[in-house]
Amino acid sequence: MSSNKPAPGRAARRSPAGGKPRDKSGVAVVLDFTLSRIEAFNAERGGGVAVRKDAHGYSLFRVDQEQPVARLRSRDSGKTFEILYWHPFRERWLPIGELGGVILPLNEALEYIARDPVDCFWR
Repeated sequence: MSSNKPAPGRAARRSPAGGKPRDKSGVAVVLDFTLSRIEAFNAERGGGVAVRKDAHGYSLFRVDQEQPVARLRSRDSGKTFEILYWHPFRERWLPIGELGGVILPLNEALEYIARDPVDCFWR
């Protein structure tokens, strides 16, 4: 087993950006693959949905009406997502169904929102 320390007299090699991707201004960029996948799905379907990430998940909004569509809350370390809908009278995100929410992998969750089988997203 070899040591992680550089040999005596040699400097440790480091990437100029400290190992983190940087934008044009030199600011470190955090890559969010889930956000990228949601945006790619939206683009494939012709757009019209804006995505906002915060500490509790990803919120999807209609661009034309600035109206909430759905929210994806991460479960199982990002492998699956609970789908929430916006309740206009309570003014909050709620799970779908009375016996617990709908939890699916990301691609299936996005397809579910696009199909809207319970008629709660695209009012």
